[in-house]
Amino acid sequence: MLSLANFAMKGPFQAGIAVVLLAALSVWFTPIGVLVGAIIALVTLRVSEVEGLKTLIWGLLVQLALVVSLTGSYWPAIVSALEFMLPVWLVSVVLKKTGSLALALQTAMVMVGLGVIGFHLVVANPTQWWTELFQQSLLPILQESGVSYSQDAMEGLIQMVTMLLGVFALTLWFSIVLLARWWQSRLYFPGRFSQDFYALSLPKSTAYIAVILAIFGLIGTGQGLVYDLSGVVIAGLMFQGLAIAHHTVKKRQASAAWLFALYVLLFLLPQTMLILATIGLIDTWMDFRNRWDQEQ
Repeated sequence: MLSLANFAMKGPFQAGIAVVLLAALSVWFTPIGVLVGAIIALVTLRVSEVEGLKTLIWGLLVQLALVVSLTGSYWPAIVSALEFMLPVWLVSVVLKKTGSLALALQTAMVMVGLGVIGFHLVVANPTQWWTELFQQSLLPILQESGVSYSQDAMEGLIQMVTMLLGVFALTLWFSIVLLARWWQSRLYFPGRFSQDFYALSLPKSTAYIAVILAIFGLIGTGQGLVYDLSGVVIAGLMFQGLAIAHHTVKKRQASAAWLFALYVLLFLLPQTMLILATIGLIDTWMDFRNRWDQEQ
């Protein structure tokens, strides 16, 4: 992947070629959209916001042309732009102007939070809306394929769809920006990415919001807007917890296997995200990394 980034950085023409080809491939294999977003972010961080926006437009135009010709609808391309391109560019602009991963992460959290609030304003009952969508779209497929499922488990999952989509969006957008920042570090500033990531610490305002949401969640029903927003905050604090974990392994000169095991647990056990978020929340006041640095 680093060779791809190196090719894209040879000039605007090469960056355009890379985005056009990857955007075209992502029509058939969606995960390639991660690389499209990463190149847009890298061009934004290394060259300028305007060049990053131009690269984004090229990717969007290619996707629109292909999707409309194949399906007759432009919506899949719009969804792809919202999933991999536009939010990533906006977060990259903040990172370029401030040089702060924490502020970039907070910007992504605000965007996702506003999206969740907007969804609740437009849809009076999100759970009912997702239930109807499930019954109309997925249930017939499950019945035809003979797949068995637990009704109670499915109802519980439907109640979490809005929150899970918010968590997914935040994790995806910021991870793409981190990939672009890592590319930039490897190509131009060796070792800088590690320093920046180790120092990632969200403002205390985020911690206060997390505490407020937790209190309202305890006295509420455990569902609705507060529940969905709490997932977004937990996902943001998770990145701070990961930064602490990476910093700890580096300072203690521990084996990288610890980090590998942590990411495996994060993938297999959703509770790991909550543990990391709790560590990140406590670190807002305790400042673990600075304490450990002073001890040495």
